[in-house]
Amino acid sequence: MRTLLNFIILLLIFGIVVFFPIFFSLALVSMLIVPATWVYAQLTGQSYNFVIDQSNMLYKLNIFGQWAIVIGGSLLLLSLLYI
Repeated sequence: MRTLLNFIILLLIFGIVVFFPIFFSLALVSMLIVPATWVYAQLTGQSYNFVIDQSNMLYKLNIFGQWAIVIGGSLLLLSLLYI
């Protein structure tokens, strides 16, 4: 049982090392898509919700980006308060 637990921990560490850059890149792109989508909506005279409803992938990236901005902003605020 201990060997299985060590193997699972090793897989978890490996997964974090391998997939963290991919997750970080996706979070960064999603954070940049949110204001870009808002600017596009303003330039075309459409609502933000209408623009993101046009594409399922754009909708998902915007939702992920909004959460990434909230979590990133809160982590930044916490680091500024405690440093």
